[in-house]
Amino acid sequence: MANILLVTHNKIGEEILKSAEMIVGKCITSIRTISIPGNLKPDELGFYADDIRTTIESLETGGGVLILTDILGATPSNLVHYFSASHHVKIVAGLNLSMMIRVLNYADQPLELLAKIGIVGANKGITKEIGL
Repeated sequence: MANILLVTHNKIGEEILKSAEMIVGKCITSIRTISIPGNLKPDELGFYADDIRTTIESLETGGGVLILTDILGATPSNLVHYFSASHHVKIVAGLNLSMMIRVLNYADQPLELLAKIGIVGANKGITKEIGL
């Protein structure tokens, strides 16, 4: 079973996790969140990079770590990609409430499958309004 790390701008990950847990109930999977300030200064990058590295290492207990970020190519996503080659992780960007609910509901799945389940959950949670 994979553990989960949310790395997002400000407190987006924390709030999405709280909302998802309200809907599905408290989860048993080990989940951590790291909030990267939107006004991050370049000299603060090292602190957050160290926090991400040590958190990944603490979550790597055999099943790997699913890392969910809010925006591909933004600072949180870029920071986690820096550590992807040296750790057993899968990174999925585009975190939304549907993705989080799906991941919590299937948290007992292996890392590779859980990443795909998260993507499906995110996509199914996005729909086109009639007339657009």
